[in-house]
Amino acid sequence: MIRIEHRRHDDVIVVRASGTLTTADYETAVPRLEHLMERATGPLRILMRLEDFKGWEIGALWSELEFDLKHRGDFGRIAIIGDTALEQWGTTLAAPFIKADVRFFTPDKELEAREWLDVGVQDDAT
Repeated sequence: MIRIEHRRHDDVIVVRASGTLTTADYETAVPRLEHLMERATGPLRILMRLEDFKGWEIGALWSELEFDLKHRGDFGRIAIIGDTALEQWGTTLAAPFIKADVRFFTPDKELEAREWLDVGVQDDAT
């Protein structure tokens, strides 16, 4: 399942991915993400929380890769929050498909991840 949370006053979204992601998850999430991208005042910054994440069905993985390539340069920083070595490895593996600065954080470092997302905006503004 993919859940998207967005506060109207900034360009940070929280994406929660849990379980095994399906093509149907992407059919719902991608239009919402693209809508938020259109309304954003700058590049969206993403805090992605992997919660009991099991991976992707093959069609969903393909949808993920298509989305990443289509929007390769459209995002600001991306912070991935996960708690397994496999999730950290997946973050490293995905990074070349995205032009954004991507970093992995463990759940106990979520505050650090949020601060890092905000620093990116301050750096870009100067």
